[in-house]
Amino acid sequence: MTTTRSTMLQLGYLGLLPFLFSLILILSERTLFNLTGQQFFIAYSAVILSFLSGVLWGNAIDHYYHRLSRNALILSNLFVLLAWGALLQENKHYAIATVLLAAGYIAVWYAEKIIRKVEKEAEPKGYQLMRGKLTSGVVFMHGLVLLA
Repeated sequence: MTTTRSTMLQLGYLGLLPFLFSLILILSERTLFNLTGQQFFIAYSAVILSFLSGVLWGNAIDHYYHRLSRNALILSNLFVLLAWGALLQENKHYAIATVLLAAGYIAVWYAEKIIRKVEKEAEPKGYQLMRGKLTSGVVFMHGLVLLA
């Protein structure tokens, strides 16, 4: 029987595959469905950053009584706007979009870490370790896109 924890870990790490696929498209200078690897990468990155912002939103709603919940709600919306801004940049300014998204991942991870520390609430076992590894990997891949 698969546990929620193992499903969380599997889905988290499988989420890296579209980033890797996009990097392969970029490095091979190929397109798919008339879209470049950069377009795939930025679009997927913006979607995932928005998803993580939704996680932050959900945590804030679940802990509405906490003094930081208002800040988490505001931050979650700012991170979505950052992702949207990156999408608007993508066609002409891939580097700007990539840097914005990488900064967004770091900011969401840091915000989650601070909020969890202040709340002193139990989280799913392995969540922070997974988030740290995934954030590091995703930011690293954003760096590779900038170099490619």
